[in-house]
Amino acid sequence: MKLTILGAGRMGGTILRMLIRGGGGAWQAEVCEPDAKGREALAKETGGKVKFVGKAEELGEPEVVLLAVKPAMLKEVAGWLKGRKDSYLLISILAGVTTDKLVAEAGSKARVVRAMPNQALRQNEGVTAICGGPGSKRADLEIARKIFEAGGYVLEIEEEQMDVVTALSGSGPAFMAKWAEELADAGIRAGLTPKAAEELAARTMLGTGAVLVREKITPGQLCAAVASPGGTTEAGLRAMQAGIKDLAEKAMGAAVERAKQLAGG
Repeated sequence: MKLTILGAGRMGGTILRMLIRGGGGAWQAEVCEPDAKGREALAKETGGKVKFVGKAEELGEPEVVLLAVKPAMLKEVAGWLKGRKDSYLLISILAGVTTDKLVAEAGSKARVVRAMPNQALRQNEGVTAICGGPGSKRADLEIARKIFEAGGYVLEIEEEQMDVVTALSGSGPAFMAKWAEELADAGIRAGLTPKAAEELAARTMLGTGAVLVREKITPGQLCAAVASPGGTTEAGLRAMQAGIKDLAEKAMGAAVERAKQLAGG
């Protein structure tokens, strides 16, 4: 199946690497990336397995288009999208851009599916939410699922939930990394070396996620299992309670609001 990726920046490049890492046998991939340095670096990295072009007009007729440009660039590629001869599947990872807006910009030949992956695709531990839009079929959602399952877990949701997903799992790796950074910095101030503190914080976060997912327990259950009455964990959790809920609300709220702003252009 012919797959065209429009935009090979941070996430587009991550998805391309994911597909190549997974063998890429099901896909005849071509990539449009206007940035010459980024294009040349990826071409070298992929060893000639993928066709790269600088302008959409140099692309062929795709069966599937993965839209990975910045939301503000949608209008720049809309003309090429509308010029497709036949019906095609358009998978968009553009934060905040609704399926209705995508159809309005890309034209009626596009069968639209929205997806919100995250950077953990880099380690095959990604999480991607998908939803169908106008003209999409069950087979289209299955194609999107197949693409993103090459790098992790895929969850089908309703579109009205997509802004919250963008904030929680799309932005989530940065939120988690920030918390690991703060824990490590606190450990350094308490006497650990930077290397030890950063390694402990990162690996503790990795292990915690693995326990939650593989043992299918809730965060609250894990807290209860770790926190002995009167112990160190209980003391630390008590100290956190005053501010951590408010911080989570603020971070999620700000990210959701920004997704809505992006939807409005």
